[in-house]
Amino acid sequence: MPGKRARRHFSQLSEFERDLIIRIKTAGWSTRRVAGQLDGSECAVRKCWEQWAREGTHARKNGSGATRKTTRREDRRIVRQALVDPTVTRSTMRADVGVAIAPQTISRRLAEANLISKRPFRALSLTLEHWQQRLQ
Repeated sequence: MPGKRARRHFSQLSEFERDLIIRIKTAGWSTRRVAGQLDGSECAVRKCWEQWAREGTHARKNGSGATRKTTRREDRRIVRQALVDPTVTRSTMRADVGVAIAPQTISRRLAEANLISKRPFRALSLTLEHWQQRLQ
């Protein structure tokens, strides 16, 4: 259906939206009506309300999400390697750290330190003079 927006799920709701759901549900609104008002899914509203009834809170739990595969020391080592040698590859960093991690993890650790991972130069690009000499 054109123009229909995607409904947000439970994990995508902000603290404000969760609080609003609890307040509106407490006022007696139905789950469907609350979901329609906030552009959230009915399942998200139901989960939020059930969590409120069960735990007395609508906040997300601390530490939710995947566990980190690297320690703070390993994170510092990755950042230090990138600063010392900007041309070092992610696979080289991965081998030096000694932990089985994906290359994306290294990119994330560098992004957390406000650095970007980039591919090293394989060779310098040719100048106009080089191109002309090469073509002769």
